[in-house]
Amino acid sequence: MTKLQKDQLLILLESMDSKMQLTVETVCSLNDKIDGVEERLSARIDHVESIQNMTIQAVAALDKKLSAKIDEVHQELVAHRNDTEQHVSKPKRPLKRVA
Repeated sequence: MTKLQKDQLLILLESMDSKMQLTVETVCSLNDKIDGVEERLSARIDHVESIQNMTIQAVAALDKKLSAKIDEVHQELVAHRNDTEQHVSKPKRPLKRVA
């Protein structure tokens, strides 16, 4: 191999090396960005799950409270109905027709 060929090969290798270094730096940069996105996404998912759990607990508490209130109203209605049925009014006499 001649000196010119060696020089050309070295130049080609240096060019390939610089391009390889650029590729490695780009991959590392993208890897860091992906890690950052993953962290932010995980934090958001945790936040959404927290809100979802609080909502489920609030709905369950509301359901329990409303069920108790419905039962209370039902008992009042039953008591009122029983009280009303005890006061049966006397049948009214029929009206006579005037001719």
